[in-house]
Amino acid sequence: MVTIQVREAYADALEPLDRSVDEALRRLATERAAQRIAELQRKIRDWEEKYHCRYDLFAYRTTTDEGFVSELDSQPATQQWEADLMLWESHMQELDKWLKRLQSILTA
Repeated sequence: MVTIQVREAYADALEPLDRSVDEALRRLATERAAQRIAELQRKIRDWEEKYHCRYDLFAYRTTTDEGFVSELDSQPATQQWEADLMLWESHMQELDKWLKRLQSILTA
């Protein structure tokens, strides 16, 4: 548990303080988590639109399909696919982390 200092004027208005602060922090944490999840989902959707598939299929095809990789390398819009793949993977992992964090907040 983390301890925070609250100005006395706020504390008086928020009595009973424990319940008010807990609920306010829960709402703030939920809002922030939802914002980050939406941001990550937007970035992931952009890559899905760019490469016309989901991450798992894209990762699979880039490791098993030489023709697919050659096609990506031949087009200027997709020549940076390796960098995109790393960022895409990172965002997928971060999305999973934030979804778990949000679930934890909601069930606390």
